[in-house]
Amino acid sequence: MVVLDPNADVLEFFGEHVAHAMRELKVETSVETRGYLVDLLSAFAVSDRIPVLGVPLVGLLKRAQEASGHHRLARMRELGDAALFLCGFFPDSFDQRGVDRTYVVTMGGRAYLVVGRGDHDRGRAAVFAELSGRFGELAAVLDEVREQTAMCTEGAIVRMYERWLETGSVALARRLRRRGLNPLRARRRGVVH
Repeated sequence: MVVLDPNADVLEFFGEHVAHAMRELKVETSVETRGYLVDLLSAFAVSDRIPVLGVPLVGLLKRAQEASGHHRLARMRELGDAALFLCGFFPDSFDQRGVDRTYVVTMGGRAYLVVGRGDHDRGRAAVFAELSGRFGELAAVLDEVREQTAMCTEGAIVRMYERWLETGSVALARRLRRRGLNPLRARRRGVVH
């Protein structure tokens, strides 16, 4: 379990965990994209951005579509950020809302694509292009950070196991083993049907 130091630098804290998650998942990105993920987590941890998570994603999309110019790009970025954060830190919330995760990944990825195409700074545009094209993979990095930082409850572990049963994901099996569970052994013994 991770012990939080109230005097620790939030950027440093998330920087270490994002770097570790990327190593664990064997995900490589540009330095700028990794920095964006750290900034995103830090912003949701200590800012007034949290209320946006209570707005349905379709509401955020509507706001973005009704805006114009740089306001539209800011709203699209807000949508992409919310979708990415939700996919990473609340991966099970979609089932509870009756929303398909693939839909959220597509929505977030397209929002970042719009931002990247509208941003005249090539460096930032490249970051948004990478966020768009690798949205699902980067959401998995945030999910790994959630798990590393002890924000993974027993209920979340059960849901992770259920996702492993459905998908057979090697990455999920590895994460379950780190939690002391060996899903492959249970399946071989006939415990899991």
